[in-house]
Amino acid sequence: MQTLRQLRRSRHLTFVDLALLTGIPARTIAEAEYGLRHLSRSEAETLALVLGLSTPTPLPSLSRHQAQSAVMPWALMTGLAAVLSVAPLMNELLPDLQRNLYTPVIARAGDWLVTRPLPAPPPMTPTSTETISEIVTESSIVFPLSAEEALAPLIAPAPRLPHLERKHNVPFYLDENGPHGCPVQPTAGQVVMTQGYGVGSHTPVQVWGAIDLAVDGDGDGFAEPGSSWYTPVVATHPGKVKVTLNSYPAGNHVWVVAPDGTWRTGYSHLAVVTVIDGQQVQAGEVIGFMGDTGVTSGPHLDYQVWHGDTNIDPTPLVGCGLS
Repeated sequence: MQTLRQLRRSRHLTFVDLALLTGIPARTIAEAEYGLRHLSRSEAETLALVLGLSTPTPLPSLSRHQAQSAVMPWALMTGLAAVLSVAPLMNELLPDLQRNLYTPVIARAGDWLVTRPLPAPPPMTPTSTETISEIVTESSIVFPLSAEEALAPLIAPAPRLPHLERKHNVPFYLDENGPHGCPVQPTAGQVVMTQGYGVGSHTPVQVWGAIDLAVDGDGDGFAEPGSSWYTPVVATHPGKVKVTLNSYPAGNHVWVVAPDGTWRTGYSHLAVVTVIDGQQVQAGEVIGFMGDTGVTSGPHLDYQVWHGDTNIDPTPLVGCGLS
């Protein structure tokens, strides 16, 4: 059985794409994908339809006017999902297509689907000019209705896994130079540095020294919000967690303090925090998901390393495939 993550990625959809198509918040979809919550049946049915999992089941036929009104939202969602499935190929051939066509269309369609209620089928009563025979023969609409097996991977997300398979070649270990390993572990794409140590908002380094990391999903060397949102963030060394939510300017922030108290690492702007204050974590354990809480220009991870009261440049420690 495919998981929600496999279904989404096989159709080349980001969390934001799927949220626009279904009207379900991207955060809700991400939490369901990583096993942090269960979807309601209506949410699962909508996702199943957009992802092409619905099994057609015949319902009583409607008149042509009634059928058009009832089937329009579902046809629109299915059509958009089909267009998005070929988007990666088209983007390679026509680089400006996504900016000029896909993004505006998805946004408008998403707004329409969210704000327009689905019409309930009217009572099947013939009018004075319409006989029951005419209703049946004029239109034989098949309305998509999800089967139990189609909804199973959406209603019951994969169990939450505290550790991720390491994507990069730098192992997690702590030595006299500091904690080694990449704190960002995307399921697809490449980690890129969007702001270096001692640059811009990371000055003075004695206070704000850090690096910003995000995800490049299309290989052009630049981070994209759709690829960065809800990317797993992991602890780079074992230690005790200190959580601060909705802080300024770091937003949702996590400290991981090494057992001897000498080293600590900071993880800022998280969309979701998956650990609690005082929890003990191991190197490679998921502590949250990338976001843009606090003061940011887009989703990314602000990563800090401290040795006692001294701020350390994390650049040579993280690896992450950075060139």
